[in-house]
Amino acid sequence: MSRRLTFAGPLILAATVAAGAITSLPAAFRAAGYAPAVNAKSDDTLRVRLVGKTSRNRKAARVLGAVVPGYLSVRGLPPKQGRFTVTDSGLVFRSADGYLARFPLVGPVRQAGGRKWRPSSVALAYIDETGGRPAYVFRIDAGVFETDLPGPLLEVASHPVWLDSVAPSAWVEDQPLVRAGDSTALWATARAITTGGYADSLYALFGHPRAPVGLIGSRGRRAGRLGEYLGRRDSLALDPGRMTGRSQLRHTLAHELGHRWQLRAPGQIAALWLGVGPIRDSRRYGHGSVSEHQAEAIAFAVDFLQTTAGTVEGVPAAVRLLDHYELLIPGTRTMVRYLSLQPIYRRHPLRAVLTGTAH
Repeated sequence: MSRRLTFAGPLILAATVAAGAITSLPAAFRAAGYAPAVNAKSDDTLRVRLVGKTSRNRKAARVLGAVVPGYLSVRGLPPKQGRFTVTDSGLVFRSADGYLARFPLVGPVRQAGGRKWRPSSVALAYIDETGGRPAYVFRIDAGVFETDLPGPLLEVASHPVWLDSVAPSAWVEDQPLVRAGDSTALWATARAITTGGYADSLYALFGHPRAPVGLIGSRGRRAGRLGEYLGRRDSLALDPGRMTGRSQLRHTLAHELGHRWQLRAPGQIAALWLGVGPIRDSRRYGHGSVSEHQAEAIAFAVDFLQTTAGTVEGVPAAVRLLDHYELLIPGTRTMVRYLSLQPIYRRHPLRAVLTGTAH
């Protein structure tokens, strides 16, 4: 990608003494809770101008076997760098760190108005041109894929004629981290994530809740929440039985502790948030809610700093990665810069570059 970070010198820490409060934060703060978007299949109704111009008569041979590099964000989690391979049995994503995911090319047969068709599993959500070069953001199952070389995916999203003849393939069902009915495993998993090095890093940034961790209650489960922060009790509640992996568990913990920071330093958060634009994707968690948007930016920032903590070489590439976090969740860059100044990250290899103190 051609987008680059622009650093304006040392970060001014006026935010730490800023007054006032974010109007969306009540005195007795109770976060709605982290709850990523549901697993919704693409409805194949989106027709972006550039997709509409794509010929429906291209041969499948020009698409199948193609490789598309980019960044995949599944279930609201931070993006992973990797590449999609388009095959006749589906889309296969392999990340640089070994993560593997598979998605069908088309969904089940649908019928309406006397017409039958099989919707594409790929749809173009929007095109972002803020970085000087278009970034194409596609919806693929319960996630989005961003790339500046969309080629074959534009073809698939336009639903060419040959797509209806592709053999059906089943959607891969994500397995829960622990069985929802196993109370012993639920409690053990919730308690385990709140201890150890990762949790200690979060506590160093946002403080330690006074009450022990709990499990999401029936009301929270009905609302689809994975986590909750209860301000009056200064406590966290998690639901590992609805999570699909440890990455989601870690993200939820960071998100909810971000709410704790909001409650204890509303003026500081407000000062940091000046000038941050809204989330563009209407389906991404945090869209339309300043409080949830901020907590997502905080969780994304923590993930970026943890992911790049071992960077020794390739610093420019590691810094450019932040562009892709920022594209999905505006405000991530702001939170990364601020958090990188905290004592726990004093030895982070990107600290000087992120804060503009590199010489």
